[in-house]
Amino acid sequence: MMQFWKVHAIIDFLPQQVSKDCGGQFFKVENYFLNNYDRYGIRDRFIRIILKAMCYYPTAVQWGKWIEQPTPEQVAEIIDTIMENHSGDMNMIFTSKNALLQFGWDCLNIGVYNPDEEMCMLFEKIAFSEGMFWRKSD
Repeated sequence: MMQFWKVHAIIDFLPQQVSKDCGGQFFKVENYFLNNYDRYGIRDRFIRIILKAMCYYPTAVQWGKWIEQPTPEQVAEIIDTIMENHSGDMNMIFTSKNALLQFGWDCLNIGVYNPDEEMCMLFEKIAFSEGMFWRKSD
């Protein structure tokens, strides 16, 4: 049976989605952060968020192949590779919760698919602890 994932929420660097007609410089700012991530700790925030989530639930990561219970070093190396190469995605399944976390280089957020209420409350706290925002996706 094929699993369809519905994004429930994202962990984002902005507290709400930017409207198309706001007149701001979202794409310039996003591009700046994506290409200068080390200066502002974006990479470190993403890694710490994912590692903190791994403390609570068993996981498997798709990176070429599936890695059951990846080590913190493996996850950090995957994120580093994605950000240094300016491409790629990492999928992490929370096996006891039937939830998916997706990290991709091309946007400054982490998608969380199918989290239950407990996970939502936990991820909101984890995001806040790293200066990020937990919000429903649009």
